Amino acid sequence: GAGTVGSTEACLLGGLCLKFRWRKWYAARQGLSESQVRAVYPNLVISTCFQAAWEKLFRYMDVEAKFVVPSMDTFAITAEGVRAQIDDKTIGVVCILGNHYGGQYDPVWEIDEMLQQLNEEKGYQVGIHVDGASGAFIAPFQDDVPAWDFRLPSVLSISASGHKFGESVCGTGWVVWRQREGLSEHVAISVSYLGGKADSYTLNFSRPASGIFVQYYKFNRLGRNGYRALRDNQASNAKHLRDALKSFTCEDGRPYFTMLDAGDTKCLPVVAAMLNPELGLPFDDIDLQHQMQKYHWYVSGYRMSFHDPNDEETKALFTDAPAQQTMFRVVVKANNTRAMMDNLITSLKSCLEEMASLGPGFMSMHEPKKLKTGMKGHAC
Repeated sequence: GAGTVGSTEACLLGGLCLKFRWRKWYAARQGLSESQVRAVYPNLVISTCFQAAWEKLFRYMDVEAKFVVPSMDTFAITAEGVRAQIDDKTIGVVCILGNHYGGQYDPVWEIDEMLQQLNEEKGYQVGIHVDGASGAFIAPFQDDVPAWDFRLPSVLSISASGHKFGESVCGTGWVVWRQREGLSEHVAISVSYLGGKADSYTLNFSRPASGIFVQYYKFNRLGRNGYRALRDNQASNAKHLRDALKSFTCEDGRPYFTMLDAGDTKCLPVVAAMLNPELGLPFDDIDLQHQMQKYHWYVSGYRMSFHDPNDEETKALFTDAPAQQTMFRVVVKANNTRAMMDNLITSLKSCLEEMASLGPGFMSMHEPKKLKTGMKGHAC
């Protein structure tokens, strides 16, 4: 494995190893020379909930993205959906262990089982890269999560961000491979000009050491029990906020929010929801984000859309929700206390009351924006 500059570099290295591993296999299978196989355009199967780091791989490393579109009910890809996208040019499958929209885990364990069967049937060697940018420092401390790591035969590499839930400083990332042969050996560069022979696995030689020092300190300071205590506290605070959102109702008793996250277990400490579409409110979740800023809270609002790097089009994120539908999320970090959660809940209540009092005023604000943006996004 290697220390990286954030999980972006870790994803790029993981993807490169998958590409070079596939290239060697495909050349042997098709009887191609090194120069001939370089002309073949490979693909990588991934959820539409992918993080922007993967768009860098698609653009910089000449790999086609083959998307599996999840439903709004789960935010997660399925083994059947993945299988339908795989062909002999597929370098691998990315399973996201905690997407940045709702915090759900892709079912790595189910996709692994499917890949073992498919590889045997077709003679493929498609493996999995686990994008654990967030979840790799959460799932190990959750007892209810099935095996998602190297316990599964198809998992070839795992990336993690040390500066998210690893509690290190910004710019800390990690990538680990199942083995050197056929994987990390493809990105290893041997250097000897520093007085001894050593392998470098990273895209850049020079880099700050601060992230490694802080991560090492946190490992020693917290240990497994310490990280588990942090995770349990985050999950508890997330549940506290989630339960509060569920209790918010309008005057007629209908719920103010539709919950979107995976609930209290088997997911990141993320609370995701959207304003109840049945209410026909004149404001949306992005308006909520803007209004919450004056209470010194940043509650991220999103449209349920993604940018397709293959054709540069904006498309629906889910199979069962329009691209213009909005949502929001709250990431519960280790430094969020119960008192802070209570303040957030109080701020949300006050914000909703203010927005409701403005009422139709939001309509006069939104219509010009929709005309200005062509319904493609928020003008703010």
